Amino acid sequence: MTTPRPLLLVASLVLGCVGEGAGRDGGVVSSGIGSLGEGSASAGSESTGAVGDEGSGSSGSTGDPGGGTGGGPKFDLGGSEGGPAPSDGTGCDSDTCECTIPDHVPCDAGTNDLFRAVGLNCAGELQVQPSTSGPASAMGVRTAFGGTNTYAPREGSLYAVIGSGLVADLDHETPGGDSNAFPTHCNDDIGNFDPGGSLPAPIKTNDVGGDCTGNPALIGTGDCSNTIHGQFSQGGSANDYVEMRFELDVPPDVISFSYDFAFFSTEYPYYFGSEFNDMYIGWLQSELWTGNISFDAMGNPISLNAGFLQFKDDAGNTPELDGTCMRQHAGTDWLTTTAGVMPGEHITVALAIFDLSDSILDSYAFIDNFAWGCDPTGTPSTEPEG
Repeated sequence: MTTPRPLLLVASLVLGCVGEGAGRDGGVVSSGIGSLGEGSASAGSESTGAVGDEGSGSSGSTGDPGGGTGGGPKFDLGGSEGGPAPSDGTGCDSDTCECTIPDHVPCDAGTNDLFRAVGLNCAGELQVQPSTSGPASAMGVRTAFGGTNTYAPREGSLYAVIGSGLVADLDHETPGGDSNAFPTHCNDDIGNFDPGGSLPAPIKTNDVGGDCTGNPALIGTGDCSNTIHGQFSQGGSANDYVEMRFELDVPPDVISFSYDFAFFSTEYPYYFGSEFNDMYIGWLQSELWTGNISFDAMGNPISLNAGFLQFKDDAGNTPELDGTCMRQHAGTDWLTTTAGVMPGEHITVALAIFDLSDSILDSYAFIDNFAWGCDPTGTPSTEPEG
């Protein structure tokens, strides 16, 4: 069972009472993820498809999660005696309003499925419609990385890996004194997965020019975070684009979700601080937010320019990157993104990584520990774990 964070009561809380319910073109990548209506990717992408071999049901099912929602921890969201009532104007028809985190049992042991490795589509739990875009060689699962336990799984025994290069290269250690401008490993063109000047729908690179939490009319007009455009427009084009994506209906009595990730790039140190950094995007399409949800407190997207780049291996002796192609390069520690959702709504989450302006000097993301939550949140946030 997921351990909840302490509940915070805020004025922007959008949950009513539990029980009421709620109510490029021309590119290979675009054709691969343009439609997920049948739970599978079309030409130009590779889909994990259904994961029924463990009895989880079809990938298109978002119905009854079985026993997964009945026994989770519950959190008072206001309205009880002596406690503050919800201030969002929805009121409360009963003595209490509760948020219930669905039970979760990891199901990734021995799997090669990216989504199970993250904590999704386990038997008896809410099912998602999964798809991937990019070559199989740029996706995988891992149990560890580097010379320490820093990158141990956050949930279960595995985590997913996506990259703008070959995932097998991650275990090829950078030779001592290797060229930082043209590294020996993790420096590959993975093929015709180059969306160019725009990204696959529904991802939009333009700023919305305001605050989506204060002006809901901006939702759907672009990137609510206003974090993608500045760097993307300077780099000019996306290449070696790789993505894992899922659609699902939010459980009727949760108000947020979170996931953990780490980012690595061979672009350090050669392009550190430049506008040509590769990017990682976590895109949420929902009633409350359309945009990137993974960025730092200064509004920087996840790249070498973000404030989370903890391990900079200039001397080639950082133990966290020992034995890997990131020796002499850089990466973050595990980070956690939290975003708010409407109970019962249908959402799309796209987790994408790509080279910017070229197809070399690869970057990678480790992804794990998707979890529902009871953390009221307006603007999504990303913070270091621990």
